[in-house]
Amino acid sequence: MNTCPGCAKNFEHTGYAHHLAQTTNPPCAAQLQFSGLFSESEDADLDGLAEDGDSDGLDGGDADFTGDYFGYYDEQDLEWPDDDHDELPLESDGEDEEYHDTALEHGWERPADPVQQDIDGGDDFENLDNSDALSQPHPAERQEAEAPLGHQPIVEKFPRRHAGAPVHHSRTTAFESYKNILQGAENVWAPFESRIDYEVAKWAKLRGSGSTAFSELLAIDGLREALGLSYQNSRELNQVIDQQLPCRRPRFKHEEIIVADEAFDVYSRDVMECVKALYSDPEFSPHLNYAPERHYADADKTIRMYHDIHTGKWWWSTQAMWILLAYLPTSKLDHITNKAARRRTATNLFHACLRHILEPLKVPGEDGVAMASGDGVVRRGHPIVACYSADYPEQLLTTGIKSGECPKCDIPHKELGSPHFPVNLRDLNAILAALSLVDEDYDLWRRACQECGIKPVFKPFWLDLPYTNIFQSIMPDVLHQLYQGIIKHLIEWIKEACSEAEIDARCRRLPPNHNIRLFLNGISHLSRVSGTEHNQICRFLLGIVIGIQLPGNLNNGRLTRAIRGILDFLYLAQYPSHTDQTLVLLDDALTRFHDNKDIFLDLGIRSNFNLPKLHSFRHYVHMIKMYGTTDNYNTEYTERLHIDLTKDAYRATNHKDEYSQMTLWLERREKILWHDNFVKWRLVGDLASQERSPPDMDYRRAIKMTKHPTVKRVPLDRIVQDYGATFFTAALARYVVGRNQPGLSAVQLEREAAHIILPFDTVATFHRIKFHAIDARGFRDSSVTVDSVHSQPSRKDKHGHTIPARFDTVLVNEGDGGITGVDECFLHRVAQVRVVFTLTTQATNLLFPAGPVKPPAHLAYVEWFTPFQQPESHHGLYKISRLMRHGERLASIIDVSDIRRSVHLFPNFGAVVPREWTSSTVLELCPSFFVNSFSDRHTYLTIV
Repeated sequence: MNTCPGCAKNFEHTGYAHHLAQTTNPPCAAQLQFSGLFSESEDADLDGLAEDGDSDGLDGGDADFTGDYFGYYDEQDLEWPDDDHDELPLESDGEDEEYHDTALEHGWERPADPVQQDIDGGDDFENLDNSDALSQPHPAERQEAEAPLGHQPIVEKFPRRHAGAPVHHSRTTAFESYKNILQGAENVWAPFESRIDYEVAKWAKLRGSGSTAFSELLAIDGLREALGLSYQNSRELNQVIDQQLPCRRPRFKHEEIIVADEAFDVYSRDVMECVKALYSDPEFSPHLNYAPERHYADADKTIRMYHDIHTGKWWWSTQAMWILLAYLPTSKLDHITNKAARRRTATNLFHACLRHILEPLKVPGEDGVAMASGDGVVRRGHPIVACYSADYPEQLLTTGIKSGECPKCDIPHKELGSPHFPVNLRDLNAILAALSLVDEDYDLWRRACQECGIKPVFKPFWLDLPYTNIFQSIMPDVLHQLYQGIIKHLIEWIKEACSEAEIDARCRRLPPNHNIRLFLNGISHLSRVSGTEHNQICRFLLGIVIGIQLPGNLNNGRLTRAIRGILDFLYLAQYPSHTDQTLVLLDDALTRFHDNKDIFLDLGIRSNFNLPKLHSFRHYVHMIKMYGTTDNYNTEYTERLHIDLTKDAYRATNHKDEYSQMTLWLERREKILWHDNFVKWRLVGDLASQERSPPDMDYRRAIKMTKHPTVKRVPLDRIVQDYGATFFTAALARYVVGRNQPGLSAVQLEREAAHIILPFDTVATFHRIKFHAIDARGFRDSSVTVDSVHSQPSRKDKHGHTIPARFDTVLVNEGDGGITGVDECFLHRVAQVRVVFTLTTQATNLLFPAGPVKPPAHLAYVEWFTPFQQPESHHGLYKISRLMRHGERLASIIDVSDIRRSVHLFPNFGAVVPREWTSSTVLELCPSFFVNSFSDRHTYLTIV
């Protein structure tokens, strides 16, 4: 610990350094010159540093474009936002064995820091408890606000009938037109000779290895003949694709852009042809909306609902598919030695390229153009630039705004951290007037741009685009503003505020769960953390700071409230459907963070919160109302496509004249994908149209059990010893009596259960319960395991190492509990699953003779936790503990169908976590827990 002589506050070493660098207190600032923490050059640099990780400075100069536009991502850094993995990295999807690194769990770790005295004392604690303004919203308020989500809305159609109305019908659909062009179309697999011929070609282009390896594979003696392939190598296959498959998307063309008397290569497609190709794709036809609508959550039409872009206000007042449009030049312009000139040239090059590429949008955007959709219906459309999704550096590059400022509104930099400072959208007309002076008076143009708060950019690409306000079009960015922005900052602040050894110790002792990745080495050492990893850390971040000691004996109530506010904002911002009421919850979450953020000032970690990414949160509610929910413009999609369409394409080349090879690789890939949809249409025909519903809120789950048990015969004594089901036979006897005689009192049930004799001495056990999602239309996707529950005793792996036992905790529906919310009416309760088993048919017939309802096929022995009470005031989580009677854990047999989902529990660590706890034993050793409502979106929606 370090004590600042200027203010007598205690800090961790890194916190002390930040305190001295950022303090405005003169006695503290005086310590900086002889503290030895910064050299003179470092101190000078600190004065000009931006407060945001993506900013280069606040001097108003031209900033280097060093963001994600040119791409610095690996495949493991990003995943599709809707992906559900069967297991996070700790676990495997196999039934027999999953990975568990016991060495990491029991390995060396840094010793705990000394416990400070009076950790719960101080005025901070008293003031916090007496502040109603900082309290969490009541669960009933959130349940009421979220109740309409996922339900069928009341729809108000756009009043002008001509909007989106068909002009005429072309009589042939896109698939029929494709069939007419295709040679030999009487063969379903044409131009390939057979199904095998086609499937091998598809595999080679979409999943296979390189062209040389594929040719070598086909060169194996007898392989091509055995499969009946019509091509002998990659070259012949490429000829079939190039010459016989119709091209349904525009070809790339190579052009040169002249900037600063230098030519730059650009590979691009005609943007209007790309729009027409997307619009005419039959795969998208059922999902297209041709006119705006107003969706309401109530019959009185007082509560608006927002999801897809056609439900937002922008389309209504103005009247997401992806295609690669261009490869832009990535020159670093190293031949330009002047740094400022190099920056200006890079900016002008970017705008010159996009201006040239988007030029064809001007006339049809203004006058409209007739386009046929995949079903053959022709409508008049106006293609315009509506939304622009980018990270912060590219937002600045696009808008011409200076680093450290908001690219959307006119808020001063020094007010970025304010939640209430009045803001207005940047004045587009004034900016357009300033930019128009470039051809009249160069000096006047520069001064006018400076007065408008933008850089003097030569003819930005959006200058003449119809109906485009680039400042309005800058979209919220969950990936870079939240996960790689404020969440990244928040984790660093927590590491500075708390002991890193304690943070890592808590990470190592979290119990396992399907949706939780265990960082058994801690998180303090992580570097170059990806958005996916920040997502995983967010799922347990709140749990590892509850009760942790802070410097200066500050109570951590404000810290947990601030973190809870940001996490609520993060999860609410990603809802696929919103109403006016849930947007109030989003605003409330941000307010709770701002009300409690001063804890980071008191800890000396921050001197201000003038962060552009934090300020951007103020725009989320407005942008969702205008353009729909954030999944409509999430940069995670484009970053993932950067890997698929750029890095994968580059790997397929010989790294010489790569762009021409990359574009050809992509065109062939697109041809195969389009043809694959055509083949499916030939085999199945047109799919029946379905009623459109708002995006599914992912409430419902379906249980999936394996056909055969994991262990067919487990003796009852091993059930007690290995599975820890101490009262298995007694609990099963009570279950039999309760099911056969449902009206008995507790005393009568115990009396009757004493006479039950089990007609077996072994049971078949299952070590895993899987859950699949069911969407709003009732479709069950059995290919993806969205949740799972483990109940498995310790065993040896193939190397002879012991894998600890794992008995997961679950949420049990004890009555008629709803699909969301937990309450004090004993309808939902947490339990730990010890055994999942089934009875033989003979045993079932003996125990349940001729009952009105047959017992379920799968049963579970569970140990109960205490019922839900009111959530804790500081962090809003429910506190539970083991349910005990006469010193023993209370247990029951339940139907597996009553298990709603797995539940992750945060151990109540206290000020310092006991080092004898481990991830495998913490559920047995810890006396009380907090229910984690952030393990995934389904949990967040369920445990309210």
